[in-house]
Amino acid sequence: MLRSLATRCFPHQLQAPSSLSCHQPRLLTALRHTWSPLPRNTLDARIAPTLLSTPSSRPFSTAHPSHQQQQHQQPRHEQDPTQQQPSPSTYTNLSTSASVAADHYDLTHIPSEAERAQILRDFILVPNYLSETEQTMLFDAATKKLKRALGKQVRYEDGHFDGVITRYRECSATDWGGVASAPAPASAEPGQGEGHERSTPAEIICDIKHNFFPHHWRWVAPHILELEAGRGGIKPHVDHLDASGEVVAGLCLGSTAVMELIHEADPSKFFRVLLPKGCFYFQRDSVRYHYKHGIPIELEDHSFRGKVFPKDRRISILLRNVNEKKTQ
Repeated sequence: MLRSLATRCFPHQLQAPSSLSCHQPRLLTALRHTWSPLPRNTLDARIAPTLLSTPSSRPFSTAHPSHQQQQHQQPRHEQDPTQQQPSPSTYTNLSTSASVAADHYDLTHIPSEAERAQILRDFILVPNYLSETEQTMLFDAATKKLKRALGKQVRYEDGHFDGVITRYRECSATDWGGVASAPAPASAEPGQGEGHERSTPAEIICDIKHNFFPHHWRWVAPHILELEAGRGGIKPHVDHLDASGEVVAGLCLGSTAVMELIHEADPSKFFRVLLPKGCFYFQRDSVRYHYKHGIPIELEDHSFRGKVFPKDRRISILLRNVNEKKTQ
């Protein structure tokens, strides 16, 4: 059974204002330390080819539906911050904190403060989302899923159908969370400690959907992507615009990775994010639609602030919401 998020995940990384319905204490602790509430302006086998790259971009919006705004909320000055719970509008107001950005973002080539602030709102990173036990469980489960879907002896693919990924294996995991909107996680059983570990991939994915995103969203089946140690990589690309919605999210397992993001219209604007194993991240809006993202293929290019990071075997669990405009 699931348990509250506050005392276990990322106790030093997130800040956010107000209330979601599940895992409230643990999520609240996380949100208060990692994110700050800045206002916003604005398959069971191989993965379907349409989920990957596209060269184009389009308008976007994360305006939250009015019916999901929190009601009967006390005036801000009357609220006890230690008792606040994240509200449905939390998604709209999330921003990576300055402390997380200082350690994990290289924004040297982003010229303006406004653009840097927008990036921190549209590329959210939670460095220590998974415990060590959860990382091991999820890594092993993903490995078994790949073997069942592709066969034990399957080799790494030299190149993806669109040339984006090299030395990889992939499959989807429908039974970890399908297209339906996220159900509310079950309450913890009596007697469970605050440090209760989530024990299945489905529990973790349910937590993510329920605690970070609008509850009415529908989701594409989770996508498992493995990159070969030392050789696997992803060329800069924008995920296919029609095949999924405004969010591309990921859990990183097995190896720290360096992600490079390059502005489509102005390649002189680019930034890098250090993704430690066990982290959760998601890109949305300006980053999702206007920046190409990739993992450098050559080892010497897999660097962050001048330090080269080893490219060990890496597995990503990728989550994308359904493009509702496409399905209408």
